[in-house]
Amino acid sequence: MDVSQDHAALTCGTGVAAPLLWFDKEMVMIELYKLHWSHYVEKVRWALDFKQLNWRGIDIVAFTKKEMQRFDCAQTVPLIHDTATGVAISDSSPIIRYLDETYPEHALLPWDPAEREEVWQWMLRLDSTLGLHARRLGYTQLIMECPNALSRLFMPNVAGGLFTRPVLRALAAPVLGAMLTLRFRFHRNREDRVYEALEAQLVPIAMKLERDGFLVGGRFTAADITLASLLRPLRIVPHFANHPQLQLLFAWQGRLFREHARDVAFPYEELIQAQRQRRGSMRGKVSWMRSVSTTTMPGEPSHLQVAHNDIHPVNRWTLVLGLPAYMKLRWFNGIGKMRYVPAAFLAG
Repeated sequence: MDVSQDHAALTCGTGVAAPLLWFDKEMVMIELYKLHWSHYVEKVRWALDFKQLNWRGIDIVAFTKKEMQRFDCAQTVPLIHDTATGVAISDSSPIIRYLDETYPEHALLPWDPAEREEVWQWMLRLDSTLGLHARRLGYTQLIMECPNALSRLFMPNVAGGLFTRPVLRALAAPVLGAMLTLRFRFHRNREDRVYEALEAQLVPIAMKLERDGFLVGGRFTAADITLASLLRPLRIVPHFANHPQLQLLFAWQGRLFREHARDVAFPYEELIQAQRQRRGSMRGKVSWMRSVSTTTMPGEPSHLQVAHNDIHPVNRWTLVLGLPAYMKLRWFNGIGKMRYVPAAFLAG
């Protein structure tokens, strides 16, 4: 998933449709262009299901996005095309806002203007912080422990699935890992203090949810969908999944998954957990991390109009530089092995 621009800039076709106060659900079909494992895509899937709208998923090739090229919008994932209105729009939060404004039934954004803006700001802040950091650390964990899973995520249908076969998976892993490392700066997790920033953000959120149950207004909104969806990659990151102050947060997430019939685990979660069970160990001891309580962390973004992104350009020449960064991330990043202990939400 890419996040970069605002709602108006990312709509195309006929523009944002007027609210359909009455509509025949059978006439509505939302096409969702997706990467099946993306936590930002899951956020949109969840909203579509909650609003009981008809939709169909279209898997894209991550490297070319050729399936989306017929649209004039930014070629970012997720992207929806509403065949009933002609609107195409990308970026998860503007998509949800469009759906709620166009199909008001089963609202995810409050009608009260103050609460509506509060939900919107939660969505943009979480997109710009939790979503990006969780993506970085989730991919980092896969590279450290289960790099062969990368080809199953990015190349399941390339050359008829050729690169998902055992030997070619191992050959593809360093190339994919190097590209991702440069694109999302995994090799700078320590310098960018990603672990510390996430811990400083999530502990207060966990306390808020323990007190209030939901992020805004004491009821389920798009802010809760955003938090629960974007938190998913951290379920495979031991520092967070086993964090004593975050167990209530993951329990809250699990409860929402059950209540709203979401997938209990994504395939990459199952792959890495199975490998940990076989080996009896996992990479989770962050030896260099400083205590959040003794360091000053940058504050979260203030009032936002658009979500931030952290994607950096990669080409065939810079990719060569990514191989040493990938190898360092794989073996020498200061995150040590520890005994595999299932997180409380997995152990039941």
